[in-house]
Amino acid sequence: MPALLIHASLLLTLAAAICAQAPDQRLPIEHDDFGLPQRSASWLPYAAAEGHVCNRIFRQLYLAECIPTAVAAALPREHTDAKQFFAAGWYFKKRKGEERDRRWFGGDGRQLPAEGLPQPAATQLKKWLQQIDGDVTNELLSRPRAAVWFQHDLLRFARRLLDVKQNPELVQPLLACAHRVALPRQVLLSPSVRTTTLEDVATKIPGFDQRRCIEVARNSSRLFDAEYVQLWSTIHLVIPELQGEAVAAWLTAGDQRTPLAMHTVALLMQGIVAIDDQGKPCATDLVIEARTQRLSNRDPLAFDNPTTTRDGVDFAMWSLARETVRDTDSSVHNVPFTSFRSIDMESQALFRDYGSRKHTTYAAQCALCHRRSNTPDEAIAGFSALRTSSQPAPAKPGARRRLAEREMLRFLDKLRAK
Repeated sequence: MPALLIHASLLLTLAAAICAQAPDQRLPIEHDDFGLPQRSASWLPYAAAEGHVCNRIFRQLYLAECIPTAVAAALPREHTDAKQFFAAGWYFKKRKGEERDRRWFGGDGRQLPAEGLPQPAATQLKKWLQQIDGDVTNELLSRPRAAVWFQHDLLRFARRLLDVKQNPELVQPLLACAHRVALPRQVLLSPSVRTTTLEDVATKIPGFDQRRCIEVARNSSRLFDAEYVQLWSTIHLVIPELQGEAVAAWLTAGDQRTPLAMHTVALLMQGIVAIDDQGKPCATDLVIEARTQRLSNRDPLAFDNPTTTRDGVDFAMWSLARETVRDTDSSVHNVPFTSFRSIDMESQALFRDYGSRKHTTYAAQCALCHRRSNTPDEAIAGFSALRTSSQPAPAKPGARRRLAEREMLRFLDKLRAK
């Protein structure tokens, strides 16, 4: 069988296996905790064997039973009459978490629930990190995508420990392990690490004409600063009826800009900034998440406004599961965007990246910052990257990735100083 057919067969088989497993990993739509992980689920992001040390490390970091700091009123169990609830300020309403709110959070995704580990678990993690060496390391490095993502998980947790000032004894072991699984820069920049591409994603987004899009340079918040998230991010904007220089002129017109046109779409893509085998940051083509923001209407805020924010703005999110690329051969030079998991905006998670542990829906979390109404940015419909304070401008090719590498270096300097 030709190599191309073998690779296609491998991807189809893998995708079928993942689709069959996914419903059992998270609670179904009819459940009050829709989207949270099943307690009984198997999470095998890095190897088929459940007891593989990389899987054990992942579960220690990305699965946690805890009481949220805050519980949002947007959760179905927290409000009764939805028509009355979806009024001004619905996205802000919350209460303090209690024992009855204890849940199992996390899973194979972006949200990292751990805030530090109790001493027995920290001691065990330290032992597991030491086992990532020799044959284990060689086996992981033979699968470049898995190696890059595993390194990213280690560094994300190290960042979390710095932020919450917990388990200082784990910071250096995490960094040392991250270095042991580092790949040469030429591998990190090769197709063997690539997942999806802008071209692939663009063809799957309704109303997104790549011929009309422009990449936006802007001042990034902490959520998109590689010093804190170890990811690069790019934003690609399509404004209907505008193209090229006309979009650039609108971006840089400041207070003279006309209101954002209906059906404008912004596409955010995020990929991993790794450490190469020389200890230097490298922005890879391992894209792990894509999001779109779309201005769908300017109707008033109401339950009957059929948009994510309930006031005219729609969001969509796609996340690549580690398990999807776990066994993908490095000679397969692209992981199709159709392999990404579409996230239901009404599903739930523990949003720790945004401050404290908050149990809420994706829709409510996004609406906090990107709603259209009750904000001074109503003319740009919650597209925060387009705020004048963000200083939006056309981006130069590759500039955002080079910026992310500089930001990542600041993080590494802090880690090495510990």
